[in-house]
Amino acid sequence: MSSNKDVSKERLHPDLTDFVLVGDVGCGKTALTLALLELDEKVLKTQAVVFHASHVVDTPGEFVNRPAYYGALLSTIVDISTIVYLQPANSKAFSLPPGLLHVYPKKRVVGVVSKTDLPDADPERACRVLTEHNISPPYFLTSTVTGDGVDALRSFLISLQQPESNSGATS
Repeated sequence: MSSNKDVSKERLHPDLTDFVLVGDVGCGKTALTLALLELDEKVLKTQAVVFHASHVVDTPGEFVNRPAYYGALLSTIVDISTIVYLQPANSKAFSLPPGLLHVYPKKRVVGVVSKTDLPDADPERACRVLTEHNISPPYFLTSTVTGDGVDALRSFLISLQQPESNSGATS
């Protein structure tokens, strides 16, 4: 749980669980987290890891921008099943060294192209960047300004929690 008393503990989507948002500073992780959880909160710069209900985690962009924080990133994602990586539609650069998102081989990595509403957005290029860095489709094109793609991403993340999606589950 977040230590921020303003973070809602109510689970609007009880099946939306067990994922972490990762990406560059300013790529839209916090805005997307709040949109997915349908929380009406002001988007502020994330200064530290924010834990929402049900293992939904928002990470600060410094975790990807500064190599000194890669260990903190890896520690944060160790117990989470799904990594949601945000690639801004207006960026040509991938923020992490090759393979860092695949250090833990059983984790799912979901590619999200954020900020598709910007005038300089190039979603096709952003999808190529994801492909070049071993993040497999499907990719989700999103805008928290227009709401485009948020419902589809939420539905997909919920579908990953279904019993048949848990490849490591045993009976």
